[in-house]
Amino acid sequence: MITPRLSCSRPIALSLCLMIIGLNLPGCDLRVSDEAILRSEFDIPEEARLIRYEAFPQENGWFGREGLKIDIAFQLDARDYAEYRSRAGVSGQWLPLPIPSEFLRRMAGLERQQTQLRLSYEMQGKAMPEAGSVYNPTDEQRLARFLASLPMIPNQGLFQCRSAGDDIMHAPKTIHTRLESDLNDFMLALLDDGKRQILIKVGTSY
Repeated sequence: MITPRLSCSRPIALSLCLMIIGLNLPGCDLRVSDEAILRSEFDIPEEARLIRYEAFPQENGWFGREGLKIDIAFQLDARDYAEYRSRAGVSGQWLPLPIPSEFLRRMAGLERQQTQLRLSYEMQGKAMPEAGSVYNPTDEQRLARFLASLPMIPNQGLFQCRSAGDDIMHAPKTIHTRLESDLNDFMLALLDDGKRQILIKVGTSY
């Protein structure tokens, strides 16, 4: 049986490639799928140029892409960025940078991580390791590690945070303008006014 091979030239083939990937047919890889999903999710103009893409894991495992992390960035020209920035600014769905500290702490899931760690030791009947040790990092240590995993946050611009709770790349998302509880996944988009770029970070804890 001959399997057809498809060319994934942008933009017409992007949606087709998404369907093909689900069937595990050759010709389109997860990079194309990730880019297409995020372009659609944030309504990024076709003219925006992909300038960075990093993802882990890069292949599906038995349970999908566990622990998914994606860093992607798009470069816009002056006119396209001005139009995108203007729409974002009046949408009520984007917030001005910098990202508030409490918002970042909720995105990092500090309370959730500490609770999970405590319950794990309680179930084993063991005492918690010393705070600040490699087995029981402090909130400050966890937050520093989380911040280091994010793109460099621009000095001026806007940000938007979305979460799904599960299956971040395909499930419906909620846009957050405030966070009252920890997230276990997120899509963080940053508008960099200085460089006219859209930076997106995807992270999951499952």
